[in-house]
Amino acid sequence: MANWNNEILGERNELVFENRNRSYGAYLIRRNYGKVVLISAGLSTVLLLFWVFLAIVMKHNDGPTKPKEKITEVTLKDAPPVNKDAPPPPPPPPPPPPQQKMIHFTTPEITEKDVEPPPPDTTHSKSGITTQSGPDDDQPTELTPTSSTPVEQEKPEEIFTYSEQLPQAAYDFNAYLQKNIKYPVIEKEANKTGTVWVSFVVEKDGSITNVDIAKTAGSPGFDKEAKRVIEQMPKWNAGTTNGRTVRVKVIQPVKFLLQ
Repeated sequence: MANWNNEILGERNELVFENRNRSYGAYLIRRNYGKVVLISAGLSTVLLLFWVFLAIVMKHNDGPTKPKEKITEVTLKDAPPVNKDAPPPPPPPPPPPPQQKMIHFTTPEITEKDVEPPPPDTTHSKSGITTQSGPDDDQPTELTPTSSTPVEQEKPEEIFTYSEQLPQAAYDFNAYLQKNIKYPVIEKEANKTGTVWVSFVVEKDGSITNVDIAKTAGSPGFDKEAKRVIEQMPKWNAGTTNGRTVRVKVIQPVKFLLQ
């Protein structure tokens, strides 16, 4: 029998499964193998054609194709030859001389008639101090100023919150506080502690001004004592900016601790 090795051959399957239960899965698989192959091949072909069709449609939907640019060839003509024997162009005319303002004087007219002098000019009044005389010339005259100029007040110099060279105490600041602070009696008996932030201005000569409480410790005794100690501080070394001495605002904490 030809093609006996072909497992899906119909005659072979009939002989192999003769007198056997043909409902067995191997018999059905071998008998229907050709149909399965044809159906699979058909579905693959249809699916492949579908994807090709879909790609063509999407390519056409991308938008109208850009028109091709029209290229026009331009042929440049050769420049005319230069005539070396031609005379050079004339130079430009010189600029006109600058105009000068001139004053025209009229010729005076000579006449024998008396000419009246012009009236006095009363449009301008004299400024300064004028004298007023009363009915009796022997009485002293009263001097009345006709105008007064207000005196300009000098504006205070700017207070900086930062400087290139910050102001510093010319002494041990912590030692000064420990030596001069007097712990408030009420707060000491209540075993209270706290920190007071005091703001002040270091003037150009190093003196301390504009002392104020920037942040209270919540106790009037602490605030009052911290302000007193800062107001009585000796002079500091003033701050400088761009090589000049300036006024600088400083905020310094003062701590109250019980030992």
